[in-house]
Formats: sequence, C-alpha cells, structure tokens
Amino acid sequence: MVARVRQYLQAGPFEPFVIVTSSGHRYRVASADHAGVHPHGSRVVIWIDDDSSVTVSGLHIAAIEKESAGKNGADSH
Repeated sequence: MVARVRQYLQAGPFEPFVIVTSSGHRYRVASADHAGVHPHGSRVVIWIDDDSSVTVSGLHIAAIEKESAGKNGADSH
C-alpha cells in the first residue's frame, strides 16, 4: 500500500485521495505536499491543515480512495 501511496503522490496531474486505516481513520491528502513516504517505504506521514501530522504504518493502510472517484470508487489495492 505504501508503494501505491507513492504512485498517487507522484501522479500528474495530482488528484486528492483519502488514506483509510485499519482502525477506520480517514486522512485526506489534498496535494502532493500534504504527505510523504519514508525512504525505507514502511510509513507515510500526512500533514494536516491545522499544522499537525500523523504517521501511518504501511501495515495499517486498509484502503486508498481517490477523491474524484467518489465514495463508490474506492481503491482497495
């Protein structure tokens, strides 16, 4: 899943997406500047507009949903 996040961040043109964790938390990635992948590919850091951030282990990413696809277009790879 971390590799897929990296693909979404590098895609052009960028499309916002949501990372859904195994605990059900949802984190919107509004731009490529709002997230980063750890160089070893095991974690994703998501920066939130309130100047906070969250680090998510790749093992806990349950789904990635493209925002433009709507709720029925979930990408569960």
